[in-house]
Amino acid sequence: MRIFRPEVESILKALGALALLALVLAPIAWGYEQRRQARAWQSVACAYRVREVAQRAPMIRVDYATDPCGALHRLGLGLEPPPR
Repeated sequence: MRIFRPEVESILKALGALALLALVLAPIAWGYEQRRQARAWQSVACAYRVREVAQRAPMIRVDYATDPCGALHRLGLGLEPPPR
């Protein structure tokens, strides 16, 4: 017993498949965007930390414009607090 005509049924199946695909891809895209934003904020935090280090120790000259987290790593500093 069929409710819809075959053409309408095939369109509904295609729409269902597209909806399922959207339900899978939407969380993946959301997670990718969250990761991108987290890396941007981490870079901002590293830049502030490098500026703070440069102000406290003026003899340290660091070019941190391109990779502030890498500059912190090269100096042996990091964002993580020291272990207690």
